[in-house]
Amino acid sequence: MNILVLGSGAREHSICWAVKRSKKCKSLYCIPGNAGISEIAICKKIDLEKKNNLNKFCKDKNIDLVIIGPEKYLENGLSDYLRSNDINVFGPSKKASRLESSKSFAKRFLKKNYINTAKYKEFKSYAIAMKYVSSAKYPIVIKADGLASGKGVIICNKKKQAEETLDLIFKQKKFGSAGNKIIIEEYLNGFEVSYFAFFDKNGYAKLGYALDHKRAYDNDIGPNTGGMGAFCPSKLLTRKIEKEIEEKILIPTFKGLKKEKFIYRGILFFGLMITDSGPFVIEYNVRFGDPECQVLLRNLQTDFLKIIELNLKDKLRNLRIRNDKKSVICVVLASKGYPGNFKKDKVLNNLSKAKCIKDVEIFHAGTLLRNNKIVSSGGRVLSITAKADSISLARKLAYKVLSIIAWKEGFYRKDIGQKNL
Repeated sequence: MNILVLGSGAREHSICWAVKRSKKCKSLYCIPGNAGISEIAICKKIDLEKKNNLNKFCKDKNIDLVIIGPEKYLENGLSDYLRSNDINVFGPSKKASRLESSKSFAKRFLKKNYINTAKYKEFKSYAIAMKYVSSAKYPIVIKADGLASGKGVIICNKKKQAEETLDLIFKQKKFGSAGNKIIIEEYLNGFEVSYFAFFDKNGYAKLGYALDHKRAYDNDIGPNTGGMGAFCPSKLLTRKIEKEIEEKILIPTFKGLKKEKFIYRGILFFGLMITDSGPFVIEYNVRFGDPECQVLLRNLQTDFLKIIELNLKDKLRNLRIRNDKKSVICVVLASKGYPGNFKKDKVLNNLSKAKCIKDVEIFHAGTLLRNNKIVSSGGRVLSITAKADSISLARKLAYKVLSIIAWKEGFYRKDIGQKNL
């Protein structure tokens, strides 16, 4: 098969890595890719806003399958466009993608299908939202309705913080049009889990879960980011809880998708809060998470392209995905200043030495090849993944690699994998 992956992050690098390991892969392309991806795939720069260019590329290269990484391409209807041109695509329709691109849409879907989620209210007016937070019971969670690169969720412990957040979203337009509407919901106590399953018209196949670290700094302080690290497994997620997740969330979600007649062929990411009352859905994402994808694909034993082939043929329900029973950790190396302002074009040395270490895979996020040197080009720069017999051993491996890279222009959390063990 000739495969095209769309995207340029560490998530897409790990997808390319998994595709490349499949015997079904003949040729691998990536648009636009990054310095790391270019080592295993042919990277091309094509303006994806001009869909005709993408269609021409797919026809010229006899592309058998397009795998869409970022949510923005799904929101823009790229999967619908490719399907209309008889190109196989892994990724849900634009209509189904509203489960992520509109939090209020997702909330109504959850409510309609009797799936546990936090109580909430929608607001389009700054004044009405300000009035609501003046008498709310704290803490509360304020969310931009649209896509905000994983940074549009703010937990407010006090009224003053809520008022500042509303000013940031409505007045200062921190999240642009994504913040034209917000939802304010109750705060749920528990621990967060990112759970993943492949869905098609006739069923689903469970991939697994990872625990993500969203905050920028150690001990879960600082601003929200796209994700500073992830790991699996966790002793807190028992078989009983996994069974509840399937019965109370996966099955009613599948029935809801069928009832709405959504075209859903792809991965579905359930952002969950595990409370004393059971699992609650915080959000849906209609693509792989980053950095969770890097963790999950490191443990995947079933041929990745076989899963996708069955997905496209609506034959997932009889598939049992096999995963290695190892512990995996991912630590993100980010540019200093992220998720705020950061510098680019900073050289990354020592990568060749670091990537030679056994049981370690380094997935590139914000990197470019310039004058034969790898330089930074984004906020999150590298995902260091390590696999071992225990989380503690995987942690030692990952942090050993980071000490070898010794990138003075970056920072990383030193507590990834320590929570919820």
